[in-house]
Amino acid sequence: MKESTRMHSKTKFHSYTIFSALMTTALIGLALPAAAADKGIEAAGKNQYLNYCAVCHGEDAKGGGPFANVLNKAPPDLTVLTKANDGTFPFDKIYSAIDGRKSVGGAHGSKDMPIWGSEWKDSTVLTETALRGRILEMIIYLRSIQQ
Repeated sequence: MKESTRMHSKTKFHSYTIFSALMTTALIGLALPAAAADKGIEAAGKNQYLNYCAVCHGEDAKGGGPFANVLNKAPPDLTVLTKANDGTFPFDKIYSAIDGRKSVGGAHGSKDMPIWGSEWKDSTVLTETALRGRILEMIIYLRSIQQ
């Protein structure tokens, strides 16, 4: 192979390597803010969960909160929702259960979660958008703790 051809191939390879490294760095740079945002949403969701759900479902979300024993039916283990749904996180089912459109069974009595249902539903402080945001934060947190 001629020396000029070898040099051209080396330069071409070197340029490709630099381009590839720059693209990888750019993609990681784009992903990091999204990952950080996801972590922030998960943290907010965990806070919402601990404030409103852990009393029944437990801090570990496995169903053993301090009020669990006063319910008609034991709260479910929320860490196995994906496993119980054939490997797919049941976003719609969870959203419906939290916002009261779907009955969650005898444990809660009515469709409203008793600990916070009326507080959120009849809130004059939170807008509908803010309420939906709280629910979404909790769902994103629940999705993050699936086993």
